[in-house]
Amino acid sequence: MDIKQLEFFVVACEKGSLSQAAACMYTSQPNVSKTIRMLEHELGRPLLVRSGKGVRPTAYGERVLEYANLILKTAATISGLTLPDAHNSLRLSTYPSNMISRLLVDFYKTWDTKFRIEYHEGSVEEITDHVHQGVSEIGIVYVALKQVQTFQHILSHKNLVFAPQDVKKICVYVGPNHPLYHMDSIDFEDLSNLKFVRGVRDFFSMEHHLERVSMGVIDNEKLNHVAYSNSDHLTIDLLLHSDVCSLGLDFMHEPYAQYTIKPLSINGCEPFLQLGYVFNPERTLSTQAKWIVEHFSKML
Repeated sequence: MDIKQLEFFVVACEKGSLSQAAACMYTSQPNVSKTIRMLEHELGRPLLVRSGKGVRPTAYGERVLEYANLILKTAATISGLTLPDAHNSLRLSTYPSNMISRLLVDFYKTWDTKFRIEYHEGSVEEITDHVHQGVSEIGIVYVALKQVQTFQHILSHKNLVFAPQDVKKICVYVGPNHPLYHMDSIDFEDLSNLKFVRGVRDFFSMEHHLERVSMGVIDNEKLNHVAYSNSDHLTIDLLLHSDVCSLGLDFMHEPYAQYTIKPLSINGCEPFLQLGYVFNPERTLSTQAKWIVEHFSKML
């Protein structure tokens, strides 16, 4: 038995649906189902009643749910007791981002060696876990507007808060060797004709929301993904030296632009991704964390 199994079980009970639990935990429904079944197998009794209408805890599951909530709250308290020294470090977790990296360079140039930089890149789950465990003081994420309320509810179990900053739309990033490099925009219908590189670390991705914002014009499964990787280096080199493109936030802070990579707006795509940061409200933000939040907001 582990914390992740209990988290999946608790969220499934709260949402009454394995698919909604998967969306909340930024994973797939089969993974949620498999994880809970492993817990049931270990305990030797079913925890959920499954039906076409969703799931609900069994009588035994109700008792387990009560103790699972206590365990998760206790685990959150214990995590808060093992914080690293925040006085001499900037501890930040974000999605892979060239602009955040450049922001950290500016932080170093501003504060020189007064603070040590601890920077982690990862998925939504990894970022929020880092903040929850005290590995990072703040975490920068993006969340679909329709999921913000649910996301904040899930964060409450980890004693975390999401502070929204701005809403952005998605775009297609292309390099100088791409045949559409001379264009400024593209239609949803044209996406299926392109070659994409896609990250593999996060179920909560641009592609995950594509079908909703395209009003059914694009089936994400029909996009031509020629490369799957969590390597920023591979993604950048593919964009710079091939006809492969990528989906991303339509957000380019010009002073931090380093490559001959340009965004193509997607015609008819409205802003729908809420960009912000996650933090623990019980911990006062350090001077260095406040600096990052302030300058991140200015970038937006």
